[in-house]
Amino acid sequence: MAVNSFIQGSQLFTYSGSNCIRNDYFHNECRACVDICPKDAFEIVRNRLGFVEERCIECAGCIGACPTEALQIKSFDPNAFALVRLEADVLTCKKNTPCLGVFDRHHLITMALEGPLALDLSHCSGCSLNGEGMLERSIKEQVDAAQRFLSRCGVEAPITINYAKQENLENSRRMLFRAAIEKVKEGATEESVMDMSLTRSHQKTTSSHEPLKHLHLKAAIKKHIVRFQTTTLVADDGLFFNKQITFESCTNCGDCVQFCPTDALRATPDKHGIIFGSGACIGCGICDHICKVDAISTLPEYDLVEAVFDRSRELVHYEMVKCQECRCPYPYRGGEPICDRCLDFQKNFGSMFTLARDV
Repeated sequence: MAVNSFIQGSQLFTYSGSNCIRNDYFHNECRACVDICPKDAFEIVRNRLGFVEERCIECAGCIGACPTEALQIKSFDPNAFALVRLEADVLTCKKNTPCLGVFDRHHLITMALEGPLALDLSHCSGCSLNGEGMLERSIKEQVDAAQRFLSRCGVEAPITINYAKQENLENSRRMLFRAAIEKVKEGATEESVMDMSLTRSHQKTTSSHEPLKHLHLKAAIKKHIVRFQTTTLVADDGLFFNKQITFESCTNCGDCVQFCPTDALRATPDKHGIIFGSGACIGCGICDHICKVDAISTLPEYDLVEAVFDRSRELVHYEMVKCQECRCPYPYRGGEPICDRCLDFQKNFGSMFTLARDV
């Protein structure tokens, strides 16, 4: 997946069309940013995502909703913030962050594992960005998902929501944050500004297509793995996923490997099988959709240790033999050495080639 092409942006906000999972695969139906944007700055045109920069107000509320980090704001990197937290126990848009929609469950868990974390949502109800309560609901959903994951793992790492307004905000920190934004604005046209983003730096300098928030979460779980009471989890938390391939159905066409945006599915060195790494899977569903024979399916549970330590396993492997009819190699599954295509042709059109002596 390319990272440097098709970038649009306003003064601070940038959208990378080539990092967008919807643009990466035509039939993907992700519309998270479209649904959450309070100013309709995103549009679906011919099943592709477009960004209308004139409408964008750089609120950053959409950033946490993007599964592939195609959305960024130059004044604030949630991945960098999640690593250091700037000694902030309470996250608030009035003090140390932009809209709290900039974070998703990966960031919240990463921060909560380092200490108690609270989100101040006292300003959401009166916020002009929170039309019909969409942003506030999204933030709560991320918090609930993070809490559910930690609870299932038996980890004491509370994430709470505050609704009591904080009247005495620390002016020094607020001014420092605003000064940082102004500094970025002043140099927004310089290429060096891009290097200030840890996320953009990761996308530009590494070969990994895995979102940085995913990598940070795995590193945080590794660090605190002794606190986890169980590592077999239900795959409905939107964090990690597990796949299987039915041997009898798979044709080893390679489409799932080719279109996997994070390289969670890879071909074996001999190209006769498929390897899966649950730690890299983001649950986009592309492999499920593109498989013409429905050989791929998602398992209801996953092994957290396998995911965070990037342990891959072979889902399927074939012996390739030559078809006795067309002489092309195909994945042999037993029986007469004839490929599915020739077998299907025989069944449907064999009668057309009956010899006169056989009539």
